[in-house]
Amino acid sequence: MARVGGTADHLTQLLLHPEHEGGRHTRNIALRSGQSRALDYIRRVWASASNAISTTIALSSRHEAYEVLAALRDRIETTPWRGERGRTALRVLRAHLNFAEIAGGPLHHASERQTAEEAGVSRTTLRVVYETVLKPGGWLRRLRVGHGREGSTWYLGDGNIPGRGGRALVSRFRSTQFPPTRHLRSGPPLRRPQRPTSTPPSSAT
Repeated sequence: MARVGGTADHLTQLLLHPEHEGGRHTRNIALRSGQSRALDYIRRVWASASNAISTTIALSSRHEAYEVLAALRDRIETTPWRGERGRTALRVLRAHLNFAEIAGGPLHHASERQTAEEAGVSRTTLRVVYETVLKPGGWLRRLRVGHGREGSTWYLGDGNIPGRGGRALVSRFRSTQFPPTRHLRSGPPLRRPQRPTSTPPSSAT
């Protein structure tokens, strides 16, 4: 809605409409905590959406998104990841890349639990590499923090520091709130054959 020129008032009308399924969470907030709390929530959501579109450009097709993700995989796999922390960061980044491929673009949703399981690391280790390697290095941006069963909203970058390059790319044709577990995936995620690199094999953390 923000991308096509809507307003916060439009979003408010939509989410508070009694017959709109997407507004159930907002209406529950209004019932539990009052209308003002629900309006505060909508303002936060709108601010987050407005910020996201100011630094992203929509991808117009699935083919274009796959090309972007394939290029990201090449960049990730050919980047030197030094030391134990670097190798762990690579495993976490590969997990996010898998989620992005399932979602159909760099914008994707993932909880801490899902990412830790996918990467084979502890949640403590996951938080450390987020804060010390991946987020400062421009590989990942958390656009919105998840709550409860709702995963955080992430944007997969290309290793450029946010704010020092051009606008990033975002898919608008498909997304998934909860990346499926391995045994529920309908098919393998899009992958290119991995090129041999000098990166030593990942070791258990």
